[in-house]
Amino acid sequence: MKAYLPLAAGLFVLATPAAADQSNFSFGPVINDFGAIAKVDTDVPLPANSDYKIVFDVKSAKAGERSTGLDAVARLMNMLAANGVPMSKIHPAVVLHNDAVWEVVSDARYGKEVDGKANPSAPLVKQLLAKGVPIYVCGQSMAWSDVSKSDLLPGVKVALSAMTAHQMLRQQGYALNPF
Repeated sequence: MKAYLPLAAGLFVLATPAAADQSNFSFGPVINDFGAIAKVDTDVPLPANSDYKIVFDVKSAKAGERSTGLDAVARLMNMLAANGVPMSKIHPAVVLHNDAVWEVVSDARYGKEVDGKANPSAPLVKQLLAKGVPIYVCGQSMAWSDVSKSDLLPGVKVALSAMTAHQMLRQQGYALNPF
């Protein structure tokens, strides 16, 4: 995590319910133990025939902590499914770059960088992949961080760059999640 961590640590934003009363939040129905959601009495109905093709750009990580960017993907899936959107209409994708490459490496490789610890994002990555979420990692960031393809969790795909992955997904009709 040497390459980007000082910058990322300064820009890190917690994307999960934090200081507020969290008793209204629960996990599931799609991703267990990640992506907590609350029931909302919304004024904006979800169109029944919409496909939710949303790409998440994950570029920062905090050593020893689970990815809040990946947790947001689980939250989207749980929110949509809990509000009646069929799984056949939920299509998130993930592009990781900068120090977020560490979120998708094996426990052995992660431990070499973070005091022998297991990758706290690995269980979430495995659930996302099992639900068919494509996860792309920037090959340029991997090279910068000295991460090889064999260091990645099974199922994670290497893109030439985050830029090319985003362009490919845009051409497939994905919209970039704005936060």
